[in-house]
Amino acid sequence: MALPEDKLRSLQTLLPRGQVFTDRASLISYEVDAGMDRGIPEGVVFPRSAEEVARVVRWAAEHAIPLIARGAGTGLSGGAVAERGGIIVEFSRMQRILDIDERDRIAVVEPAVINLVLDEQAKTKGLYFPPDPASQRASTIGGNVAENSGGPHCFKYGVTSNYVIGLDVVLADGRRVRVGGRAL
Repeated sequence: MALPEDKLRSLQTLLPRGQVFTDRASLISYEVDAGMDRGIPEGVVFPRSAEEVARVVRWAAEHAIPLIARGAGTGLSGGAVAERGGIIVEFSRMQRILDIDERDRIAVVEPAVINLVLDEQAKTKGLYFPPDPASQRASTIGGNVAENSGGPHCFKYGVTSNYVIGLDVVLADGRRVRVGGRAL
């Protein structure tokens, strides 16, 4: 599926310069993740905020263009590969830990926070983030949520979904909703 030039140009107007790539040289590195599936996207966008994600999703919905979410590309399921074309939403520029609340034992993070970084920061507050996939040094929390990652500690402490109590989600039409919250 090759996107027409006018759609590629309109995609480039959605985000600031340096956050949208459509040239083949930039796209080739997004052909694979850690699995066996392959597919070159028509574009890659690098949002810096949930509002920028929503803007891209609204645009894609209006133009019926598939989107593929991608964190670090460490997954083995092919979930971050554009097998049938489309645009990759690359979350690597959304990697802030917004809060770690010791009293409530809650972390609020953006999707590209590295699993091990969250665990190390939690430890500075006397806390522990148990999910430890083999790719812990590179995998992102967003990817961990998408794949419900575990690791050796999951046998005792559970997988990622056991530690998610709320999400700020961008729906397929670009609307943002908050599900869950701080209370258990």
